Amino acid sequence: MRNIFDQYAQPENRVTHALMTALDEDRGLLGHFLHELVKVKAPVNPRKLSVLEQQYPGEQEPNEEELEQRGIPDGWICDDSGWCVFIEAKVMAKFVADQIRRHRRTAERRGFERITAVAITPRIPTSLPPDTVLLEWRNVYAWLRRHRSASPWAARAADYLEIAEAKLVDTQQFVEGTLTQFSGFPFGQEHPFTYLEGKRVLGLALGKLRGNRDLREVLGMNPKAPGRPAITGRRGDAVWDFLSLSSASKDENFTKYPHLTLGIVASAIEAVVTVPNSVNSRMRRNLVDLGEQGFEELVRDILAKMKPLLRRHEGATPWFRGVQRRYSSQRAVPFVDARIDFDLRTAVASSGPPKAQPRWLSAAYGAFADKKGTNYQIQMGVIFRYDRCPELRQEDAIDLIAGSWLACKPLVELAR
Repeated sequence: MRNIFDQYAQPENRVTHALMTALDEDRGLLGHFLHELVKVKAPVNPRKLSVLEQQYPGEQEPNEEELEQRGIPDGWICDDSGWCVFIEAKVMAKFVADQIRRHRRTAERRGFERITAVAITPRIPTSLPPDTVLLEWRNVYAWLRRHRSASPWAARAADYLEIAEAKLVDTQQFVEGTLTQFSGFPFGQEHPFTYLEGKRVLGLALGKLRGNRDLREVLGMNPKAPGRPAITGRRGDAVWDFLSLSSASKDENFTKYPHLTLGIVASAIEAVVTVPNSVNSRMRRNLVDLGEQGFEELVRDILAKMKPLLRRHEGATPWFRGVQRRYSSQRAVPFVDARIDFDLRTAVASSGPPKAQPRWLSAAYGAFADKKGTNYQIQMGVIFRYDRCPELRQEDAIDLIAGSWLACKPLVELAR
């Protein structure tokens, strides 16, 4: 079914339509917008203000083709005594400071004396005219989410920003800035995973994690290094990307280094450290030199570091995964020839569940130490199932991801 805000072809017009419709329909929300974001006081009750979209006061609404030709501001909020706020919104198009100046002169010619200019952009522009209120779409989105419980229109507009951003990310049109910001992993029984939304949330989460100081200083995460070369799929029950532990800003072969992998799958969030099949010789030698007993001690050390996180989040599960693959060609989907998954706690004796079964770890380590020419990678970290970890839906769920990776420091240090 077509979304109620999909009335225009251009992304700028669609998302602006969502915002302006919400402000027009909910005048309480309009008052909050002016007070909390624009920082101005309306001269009259918000119910008495005119809210116009892609239209000059006193004129009929033009069609979309006329909008592009005439350069009309995206939104007007005004009264009949010379007070107005005009809005210039950008999504794909480049912000041009001179547009604000032209809109201000137009407002003056139309008799407005108290004028506030507002620019809404996906990123901070390089130049901005004086006396202009700058808002980023991600902050507008966060503001809409704060009001969604009291305003159905705020909820509709926030949801539409998520939809619009997911479509732009999927078509690779949106490569700089964001319309939204990370607000948790929303998936679960009432909000099933979709590849499109998973891809959007993944990008926002990794963007926030790149700014995590502990990941940089403790693990050596390189925030400037790229992740996967491209996430081109449109269907599937999982989407993943990684943060690099390589010191190179442009690493042509990320599989030479361990990396911090974040996976969003249909049933869970996976935060693991990946040791690729072709990891550099230093890390491979260090892992092999540990021997099976030393590897068990490594796991014991990691579990000890995970203990505070596992105590606070009982639904979280420490996890090990080993996968043997083969590829028919470089870009082909791999054949999975073998896979071993188990709770890391089965590797060590303990008084609580799960019961210890050290043979799982023995088999997984043995396959790595003596690969016999196979393509085999291992991962260690934490899995958070949606049905067991409702805290994933909160904004601070990002800390669960960082904490899981940080607990794997003993594994990461073997690469040094």
